[in-house]
Amino acid sequence: MKTCKKILQYPAVFDPADEGGYNVSFPAFPGCFTFGNNFEEAKEKAQEVLELWLEELSFVHSYIFSYCKTVQNRKR
Repeated sequence: MKTCKKILQYPAVFDPADEGGYNVSFPAFPGCFTFGNNFEEAKEKAQEVLELWLEELSFVHSYIFSYCKTVQNRKR
């Protein structure tokens, strides 16, 4: 039996923090952000916080949209 898994990708913005490390945000999800002491830690935390964010959205039955569709709509 074949299984199908939908993989969603969302861009992340890594900004160097004044105090060192990186602040990470997701333009598609205002308020979804994290921090890492170095780039590798920031990537790991970004993946974790995005997974939790999407899980919470699906839990409350919110619409999880495709970032590509949002960008396409903005261009029109």
